[in-house]
Amino acid sequence: MHAVLRTAKGPQVVLSRTHPAFLEKLFQLEVPEIYEGVIEIKAVSREPGVRAKIAVYSNDARIDPVGACVGMKGSRVQAVVRELSSERIDIVPWSDDEAIFLSRALNPATVRRVVIDRREKRMSAIVDDDQLSLAIGKEGQNARLASQLTGWHVDIMTETRYDEIQAERLATTVPLAEVAGTGQVTRDRLEASGIMSANDLVRVSLNTLLNVPGIGETTAEKLRETAQEIVNEKVSAYREEKALLQAEAEEAKSTENTSENDA
Repeated sequence: MHAVLRTAKGPQVVLSRTHPAFLEKLFQLEVPEIYEGVIEIKAVSREPGVRAKIAVYSNDARIDPVGACVGMKGSRVQAVVRELSSERIDIVPWSDDEAIFLSRALNPATVRRVVIDRREKRMSAIVDDDQLSLAIGKEGQNARLASQLTGWHVDIMTETRYDEIQAERLATTVPLAEVAGTGQVTRDRLEASGIMSANDLVRVSLNTLLNVPGIGETTAEKLRETAQEIVNEKVSAYREEKALLQAEAEEAKSTENTSENDA
């Protein structure tokens, strides 16, 4: 049962087999340790009828939460799968360490490392080239479910791509002083709130800006708009220059190969 609605014709009961809570209830029925509270279901993410992920934690160090949910020869989890018309279920051991939890949530892919941005509530999972498609999953399914399970925005990329993004961020950072309308007092207040550049002005939420003393809604929107224009110009110029250098390098390499062939 998902909800009870009060209507003019009387109460209406809303039933749902697609709600994540339905999956929780099924595991409670099949796994006594969950029903008794020894094992906790920390989070559930679903794409109903296709695939789901469930994060579990044991309050008893002697009991393996994943093994208990799977059951002898998979009997417990298979009973749930049958009830859900063969919906694939990944059982993930929960961890209060966000990086470890994400690495487990992206199973079966192997994650090399996780970079956490707490201010934007974003995690970047760094994987090897041969693990990228596995981590993302078919049509992005594995990544979406991992994001829902952890409650964080998740980016999945190779080490090379991560380095490229970091290099671009470093090269296109715009000082707050270049944003029109930011006097010294305003800049000091923004920096005290952790907003150190025009790029940060673009990334933070409007509510974050409104919490800065002396900044109202009109000012906040104007600052974000101005910062966005400056940052976009900086990023476009950087990418154009990078593309030009890459084209020149490829042309030089092509000329070199032609010369070697002629020789």
